[in-house]
Amino acid sequence: MPARGRALVSTDLHGNLDDFTALRARFLALLSEEPDTHWILAGDLVHGPDDGSRGHPLYGYEDDSARLVREVTALVAAHPARVHVLLGNHDHGHVGGPHTSKFHADEVAALELSMGAADKRALYTLFERALLAVALPCGALVCHGSPDDRLERLEDLDAVSLEPGRNDPYQAHVLASLLRSYGQPEARTASLLARLSLHLPFALTFVAHGHDKDEDGIFFEGRNQVCPVLFGARREARRCLVLDLEARYADATALREGAEVLRVHAPREPPS
Repeated sequence: MPARGRALVSTDLHGNLDDFTALRARFLALLSEEPDTHWILAGDLVHGPDDGSRGHPLYGYEDDSARLVREVTALVAAHPARVHVLLGNHDHGHVGGPHTSKFHADEVAALELSMGAADKRALYTLFERALLAVALPCGALVCHGSPDDRLERLEDLDAVSLEPGRNDPYQAHVLASLLRSYGQPEARTASLLARLSLHLPFALTFVAHGHDKDEDGIFFEGRNQVCPVLFGARREARRCLVLDLEARYADATALREGAEVLRVHAPREPPS
């Protein structure tokens, strides 16, 4: 990413069109104010709740994964240098990865059976072109999971195949760690950030990731990991990040509520 402008960072949408619509409106508003605005969607665009989960307070929405893929594809086409899709473990199942089974025995098969040929082609294209990580000059490493410290340099990701069986042991480990790891011990993340920073023109100071959930909408692991939560958070608590690419954040705890950490949805007015 360039050392100017802003970056909107959001995590697991899981087919939630309401969250996507709110985030898209925020992105377009930011873009109108600052032409160098980027949106990083940090994985797991697809696989929402099944019909039996509709009454759940955290998962009470219709799975609009197919439409969401169409909407994201259109947004990428309209802003190809500004909208960046990262691969999540649920997305990975559609392009060679393991099939997930959160709301269906096989979520990949369940979604693809519901889609027409054109929608499936769009889905494959979107996820085949997805990134595995993004490094921001303000200090953030953005990825779906919070990886361990095996990755030697970001350039190594260019040689990783989305088909796990085609990777050597190092590549296979790195891919799995980026897509499926939860929070790491602070010292392990510090080791990763220091190693990657040796090969970058700026220092990485924290990991911003998804893949995990929290009803309150955000949580930190030590000082160097932050997870803004959509899926698994109460609607009014869902968070995203808006980072100043010209700033230097000493660590994740430098992110301020109401400045870099923002609620996705405005509070609903109580009934009169």
